[in-house]
Amino acid sequence: MSVRRSVQESAQAQKERIHARDLADGEPLANAPADPALLFSLSELATLLKPLMGIDAPRDEGNRILEVRPKGHWFEFEVAKSLGYHYPPGAGLFPDIRNQLLEVKHHTGKSVTIDFGHHHPGSKEVLDVRWNEKARARVCDIRYLIALAPPPAFRVTVMVLATGAEIDSIFGVSPTKTIKYQLGISRQWREEHAGQILVSGIPFGEPE
Repeated sequence: MSVRRSVQESAQAQKERIHARDLADGEPLANAPADPALLFSLSELATLLKPLMGIDAPRDEGNRILEVRPKGHWFEFEVAKSLGYHYPPGAGLFPDIRNQLLEVKHHTGKSVTIDFGHHHPGSKEVLDVRWNEKARARVCDIRYLIALAPPPAFRVTVMVLATGAEIDSIFGVSPTKTIKYQLGISRQWREEHAGQILVSGIPFGEPE
């Protein structure tokens, strides 16, 4: 069995387990504390999220792209559904899909600035929150999905899956702090990687 087929099968089996548990619990599993038994690997995430490449950004009745927050909530739910979750993740959580330690970013601007909030993604600080009492996840353990959907088409052309610890090496620059930690992604970088899903900085499907 090839490595890719093995990843596809394990990802699908995990997705089915998550879907069954989410339906049975009655509470959104996406918001539950991270469970090591349910965590997808980054390669499994890439396998399940690949169909979101090319997805159009949502529009209102006037054919305008939705504002940042509703657009973000829409994409978070699209991601959650792709991973087997039945109920949408809660709004305003960090990370967005807590059960997967997955923070989701969707950008439609000509220029892209990734906002990491008040924690540097490479920080080894343990998240001091109640849901993390068992997992003891560090900030650098949070996984990021960054989806870029630039104008004029406003459809996803690049996706990045990486841990916070890997962000520096992928983009070649460390997030800097003004009010929050932010990172700019150049148009050149975006165009060079158009059509790719990058997993830990490597195009998905290519040998490491």
